[in-house]
Amino acid sequence: MKIVWEHSIYVGEAPVFCAICDRRSYPIKNSHNQLLLAVIYDKRGVVWGEACRDCVAAGSEAIQARLQERMLALQKKMDGLQMLSAEKIETPSLEQEFQIHLRS
Repeated sequence: MKIVWEHSIYVGEAPVFCAICDRRSYPIKNSHNQLLLAVIYDKRGVVWGEACRDCVAAGSEAIQARLQERMLALQKKMDGLQMLSAEKIETPSLEQEFQIHLRS
């Protein structure tokens, strides 16, 4: 993985989500008032998203640890979703939908 500061391709100071820790991050302004984002590339040069300033500043070991934490959290969510998808799904009846709209 390689992280490079690059000019933001987004309009304005739109937030992005860090591909490492998943927290919201905003571009920074350089001395020329240009907006910059830390872009993450894999070894093939494929962009994986942006990194927040905290992750960039934390260094390689901390980034590895944060990626591991995020993978565990995502695996936990996936396990829960797999459990839900295996259950019978009951949706509201058409009559229940009409009743909700009548009360609104």
